[in-house]
Amino acid sequence: MKLLFDESLSPRLIPLLYDLFPGSESALQNGLACAGDHLVLYYAAAHGFVLISTDSGFECLSAQVPEAKVVILRSCACPIDVAAEVLRRNAIRVAELPNSAERLIMLERAVRPGK
Repeated sequence: MKLLFDESLSPRLIPLLYDLFPGSESALQNGLACAGDHLVLYYAAAHGFVLISTDSGFECLSAQVPEAKVVILRSCACPIDVAAEVLRRNAIRVAELPNSAERLIMLERAVRPGK
């Protein structure tokens, strides 16, 4: 199972999550930078990726591409290590998405006491 990180997420997530999601790519590194959300979503679906984004616009777009699988990281305008931790904490759920009837998962940043 591999992930495609859209332009809103750093390509530095790829090595941070390699042990869980080998073969992942970044839209910023594979020629999809500035390609537009539709093309990124179609690419992800056609190549067996789960698209990871912070852009809630993919919630509506995912309905237009039935084979697409999308994870939206909400409240993740944060350092990449926090985004990586959210994905690690939900790794099983993300890994099961391609074989699920679900098309979209919304993940929240954990709120720590006192913050």
